[in-house]
Amino acid sequence: MQNIITWFLKQNATTIFLLFFLGIPQCLWYYSIVTEFDKKNKIDNNLKKAVINFTTLYPILYFVFFPFYMIYNIMNSDRIGLENILQYHFLAMFCVLISLILTANSFSTFEKNNKKESFGNVGNFFLFWFFIFGVWILQPKINSYIEQKNTV
Repeated sequence: MQNIITWFLKQNATTIFLLFFLGIPQCLWYYSIVTEFDKKNKIDNNLKKAVINFTTLYPILYFVFFPFYMIYNIMNSDRIGLENILQYHFLAMFCVLISLILTANSFSTFEKNNKKESFGNVGNFFLFWFFIFGVWILQPKINSYIEQKNTV
């Protein structure tokens, strides 16, 4: 998993931007940021690790299995059956929201601890949420922070 984290954190903004159209890399990008910046912040919270693991894994599984469920439902009945999957969809959305909050918090904590210019928790949250714009601001900062050897 460390190779995936390292790969995501060293990419340029254009690569990250293009990967977001796949959906799954977005969750992995958030996971990579939280994991790496918590290491740099010297935060070792098992509950937070469990939450970020779940909030990353669940949407990925949902993105993978949802199309198969829809195809299966359409082939076996005349309707799509969205009412059966709606609660799973809301849970996936909630997981992505929690991932966004944890990502913005980890990134902002790192910037605050190292006295870097920051948009704060709320500003970083919106930049991560609206990644179409935010990736151009955040990814170069992430790349420069990851390259730094001496932190706090």
